[in-house]
Amino acid sequence: MKYVPRRLPLATMLLLLVLIVPAFLACGGDDNNADLDTPLTTGAPTATTGDDATATTDDIDASPITGGSGTAGIDTIGPFTVEELLFGKEIEAPEHEGGTLVQGGSQDISTLLPVVTQDGPSSAVQGLIFESVVSVHPDTLEPIGLLAESWDVAEDASVYTFHLRDGISWSDGEPFTAEDVEFTFLTYMNPDTGSPHGSVISAQIDSIDVLDPLTVQFTLTGTFPDFAVEIMVFNIIAKHIWEDIDPVAMHQDPGATGADPSRVVGTGPFTFEEWVSGEHLTLVPNEDYWRGAPALDAFIFKVLPDDAAAVNQLKTGEIDVSGLPPSAVGEFDGSQDVAVIDYPTLDFIFYGLNLDASKTTLFQDVEVRQALMYALDREAMLDSILFGYGEVAVGTIPTMSWAYNPDGIELKYPYDPEMAKQLLDDAGWVKGADGVREKDGQRLAFTMYTSAGNQVRESYLTVLQEYWAEIGVEMTPQFEPFPTLIERLTETFDFEAFLVGFTWGAAVDQSIMFTCDAAGGNGFNFTSYCNPEVDAILSEALSETDRDRRIELYTEFQNIVMEDLPETVMFFSRDIGGVRTRVHNLFPNGVNLLFNAHTWWVED
Repeated sequence: MKYVPRRLPLATMLLLLVLIVPAFLACGGDDNNADLDTPLTTGAPTATTGDDATATTDDIDASPITGGSGTAGIDTIGPFTVEELLFGKEIEAPEHEGGTLVQGGSQDISTLLPVVTQDGPSSAVQGLIFESVVSVHPDTLEPIGLLAESWDVAEDASVYTFHLRDGISWSDGEPFTAEDVEFTFLTYMNPDTGSPHGSVISAQIDSIDVLDPLTVQFTLTGTFPDFAVEIMVFNIIAKHIWEDIDPVAMHQDPGATGADPSRVVGTGPFTFEEWVSGEHLTLVPNEDYWRGAPALDAFIFKVLPDDAAAVNQLKTGEIDVSGLPPSAVGEFDGSQDVAVIDYPTLDFIFYGLNLDASKTTLFQDVEVRQALMYALDREAMLDSILFGYGEVAVGTIPTMSWAYNPDGIELKYPYDPEMAKQLLDDAGWVKGADGVREKDGQRLAFTMYTSAGNQVRESYLTVLQEYWAEIGVEMTPQFEPFPTLIERLTETFDFEAFLVGFTWGAAVDQSIMFTCDAAGGNGFNFTSYCNPEVDAILSEALSETDRDRRIELYTEFQNIVMEDLPETVMFFSRDIGGVRTRVHNLFPNGVNLLFNAHTWWVED
């Protein structure tokens, strides 16, 4: 959707000429969520470093309980053939074997271990090494078996039995079995690992039973129709590699840091060769990959100093794939060497305000949080910063989702600076001599963090600073390296406010960001928000099998969060990618980019 430009603060206009390069390959994994990013092919939420823009709405039937025949009380999903994992895409036979595909990006990875991953670049790279039990169709968001050939679902969706594919081996030659699946999920659920996904997974799984080497059964804590697409998309790790490692020390293990490549063992199409922090990461083919050896000789993820470098190197051919800032799209008009593709995503851009009173007491008044939102002309920001590649967010559920229901959202926060001023007046925040509001001797002044080198993010903060200054609020932008920012948000919680992006998985549930249990490093509830009513609604929605009722519940949840505004969704994103025409069989999308990585090939 395009908007007629509105006036942005004058000092901002020149800063919007150069924008961020989105995390093109860093939006999911064969696990699939968020800038803060998600694993690419399956659908688990993560933090992303990508650009910001949105999807169009389709009426998608993404219910995981589809397909197959079954006995009374059990629905069988699948079996899925290996060919179905190509999702009907036309795959070109390689004219050239070998060659290297180079992806450029401005953010480095942080770990090679899926269990502890919290960022998009890491999960995207991992999606080439590791795989998940279930993958997600990039167009319909329906689950499809990857490591699993099929699965059985009890009538009340409380027991799932997965039948794994026979003949799959780990890259070191050891057989892949149901014990690996059991071990992986127990590791995710172990609080000692510090997994950001642990609380969500633990809330759903009551027990895991290995029935035979290729069959694993999950008994849930209740009805959960989205289990396959929400939980079974997490990447599986090798039990024989990790079972003797203290969970507390896993994130420092050579298999996580890359210091010992022999410990980076997956079932995916590529294996790990080296990671030079801040420079590049190299993967080489898994010649024994169960779907066929990759056509490439190598895949390189190249860390670039800034967004402009990514655009320039895409032009020169030094890199083959990169996200594009909206402002750079016109530079490739008529290019015979680079194809530009934009596509819907499950991403959004949001800012968070720390509600932990031990860190700051500035945001305890809900009127302050609401005033900050009313002060923003988001339509002008969308047009001037994103060039219309996106949509002003209504609620928190992205437009691609079947639960997107903008008509049901009561508070939409149109641009209304007078309303913002009135809310602050009513809450007792009055302007001081320097024009900044204060209350009980405390100035309404704070620092907001975002990732350095991400010029779209930096532009957002510059705009927010000027809009908020107009209502008497002083915000100081602070830019820092993305790994440092992630540590601040997930470990030290040493912040007043931040702005990042987020990528959701194919499932609708947002418990990992908004429930009480997801705070304190157990998920992505960075702001320490806790509303028991929200917890209860999300819990009910997870176990509800009726689609219409679920939409009602998710709408009710959003209306509470939109009033509380602990983490404020500003835009739903649409990504833009540049791919050099020498690259074949790469299908850019915002859900499952790596589904056919073994078929990628490049011309000489």
